[in-house]
Amino acid sequence: MARLRPFRGVLYNQEKVPDLKAVVTPPHDVISGDEQQEYYKAHPQNMIRLILGEIFPEDTEHNNRYTRAAQSFSSWLEEGILKQDQDPAFYVTETDFKMDDAVHTRLGFISLVGLERFEEGIIRPHEKTFSSTNADRLKLIEASRVNFSPIFSVFSDGDNSILGLLRTAIEPVRPDLEFEDLKGYRHRLWRVTDQRIQKEIGQRLADRPVYIADGHHRYWTALQYRDRMKSRQPALAPDDPCNFVMMYLTSMQDPGLALRPVHRVVCDVKKQAVEDFVDKARAYFDIETLDIGHMDLKQIDKASLKEAMTGGNDTVIGVALRDDKAFHVLRMKDRVTDGARGQEIPEPLRNLDVTIVTKLVLGDLLGLNGPSLDDERSILYPSTVEEALDAVYSGGCPVALILNPTRLNELQEVSDAGLIMPRKSTYFYPKVMTGLVINKIDD
Repeated sequence: MARLRPFRGVLYNQEKVPDLKAVVTPPHDVISGDEQQEYYKAHPQNMIRLILGEIFPEDTEHNNRYTRAAQSFSSWLEEGILKQDQDPAFYVTETDFKMDDAVHTRLGFISLVGLERFEEGIIRPHEKTFSSTNADRLKLIEASRVNFSPIFSVFSDGDNSILGLLRTAIEPVRPDLEFEDLKGYRHRLWRVTDQRIQKEIGQRLADRPVYIADGHHRYWTALQYRDRMKSRQPALAPDDPCNFVMMYLTSMQDPGLALRPVHRVVCDVKKQAVEDFVDKARAYFDIETLDIGHMDLKQIDKASLKEAMTGGNDTVIGVALRDDKAFHVLRMKDRVTDGARGQEIPEPLRNLDVTIVTKLVLGDLLGLNGPSLDDERSILYPSTVEEALDAVYSGGCPVALILNPTRLNELQEVSDAGLIMPRKSTYFYPKVMTGLVINKIDD
């Protein structure tokens, strides 16, 4: 059973930091180098200094981005920039955001959730992680003993018994904080401290699996950190703070839950593999070629490309090559995945677009192996077509692969089967902002 626990969150003190827009950020893994510098300039106490600090040539084991994050967090608490709540709470959040020319609203709440091994089936992952990011996040949590960003998770709430109860609790009261972020998205947060409601929510969620939507690296890190603490303290109590991790939870049925595609931009691949790509791909795909060389990149999402990428239940992959201004639309031929290689892949994974791209396109056609797929410098993962094509036509990377989004039911089927999708298979949008609430593990 999933174990929920209200907690004494650490929040920005709005008496000292009235403009939260200047200090919150997305999670570390979607922040580009340029964005990192912009966040540094935005405010001296911006979250970027805690989650993605700068690296300097003179860094040592005792003075580095992780130790500086820990020191900054402690000093901001002492100075009253950050302030810890007195009463344990669930932190209910509501986000208004724009996608596909429409405004959507997503409701969720932030809580501590008991750490569980994946094989227990209580907390269910769906995608692989990067080794380098795991190591990076582990160093940060060990230095700081803090969860700076909540793990984004979802659960089934078809009867609306969980989010409905929380909505009823917050409707009569004004938000404890409200602000607009740099994208113009509106955020509201309420503290729910009523122990009766907290207990009821915990009971209603106890018999439902929790699916990690975004934050697999952070969950892996929390498990590793907990295990290291247990090795040092074998008699660690079940309710010890390191047995819990901060999560944002929302319903699979919430109308504001949105998934966007995650494209692939290949930056390190042999020239011959790129030159031979289209000819080799014809063995597996029917190929349609669109001439987009005359179009401005900002127009492409709204052009015929979007219609061409519509595939229903069929696998459709867009391919842009640096030295070829045409755009190739690849449609998987019937029964391609029924071959010997395909039979090695479990059924829930076999026909997923992200599996076909990873195994067939990146692996067989472009010749990328396991280490390359685990190297975040070899492949970029933009969430918009414009970014992906710009990286090829303006940025110099050889290949962009344009994907349709993974469906929520596909995620659930894979997770329920105890299987794992390739890295960066989903992009839940928008991300949960870092800096809304922070959890001190040693509280």
